Amino acid sequence: MLKIAHRGYSERYPENTLLAFEKAIAAGADMIELDVHLSKDDELVVIHDDRIDRTSDGTGMVVGMTLSELRRSSYHNRMPEFGHVEIPTLEEVIDLVGNRALVNIEIKNCPIRHPGIEKKLVDLLDRKKFRDRVVVSSFDHYALAEMKRIAGDVKTGMLYSAVWVKFADEVEELGVWSIHPSLDAAESSQLTWAKSRGLTVYCWVARERSFIELCKASGLVDGVMVNELDLFQSP
Repeated sequence: MLKIAHRGYSERYPENTLLAFEKAIAAGADMIELDVHLSKDDELVVIHDDRIDRTSDGTGMVVGMTLSELRRSSYHNRMPEFGHVEIPTLEEVIDLVGNRALVNIEIKNCPIRHPGIEKKLVDLLDRKKFRDRVVVSSFDHYALAEMKRIAGDVKTGMLYSAVWVKFADEVEELGVWSIHPSLDAAESSQLTWAKSRGLTVYCWVARERSFIELCKASGLVDGVMVNELDLFQSP
């Protein structure tokens, strides 16, 4: 079962930063999970929120600033002991990670939409020869459909946080490689159905070791996202 570092080693280091990703790999993460938006000058930047307020000492919308403007703020995520921490570009993360870990790239496309973000992402993956090391996930099913349309061999993953009746229909229509339910939405019959169709299952976010043990025992989960990688250690 893969150890997936949610926004990097985000329990101990500023989330979605090169520092958090490097520390996650050093701690044994098999996969790095991160979030991407487009900046005002169409750079793929790694940050979770639409605004920079929560994770930095600045304020404003990501889409309303250029990369240079975004980097005037420090993304220390209320951890000032780390000094000035830059917002990374996705290209910088790919260069850092290399072949040391897989990467789960979540397209953040709701409620602020980033027209063309899928094409920008595919172009970057091709330029870095990185298609085979990623899964592209999103809550935005239109983004997943667009990824499938323009780059059918790129693995896509459907994020969701609630159980719904038309689950199987939508999974099959989107043709995703994996499903990414929250732990609350990881309904066993749906996971069993997904596994019977050859789908990969990544759950999020475990904050106690007991949840990881339950996922292991189920035999239905291929990876678990955590903020604290020590949860994978035996007690």
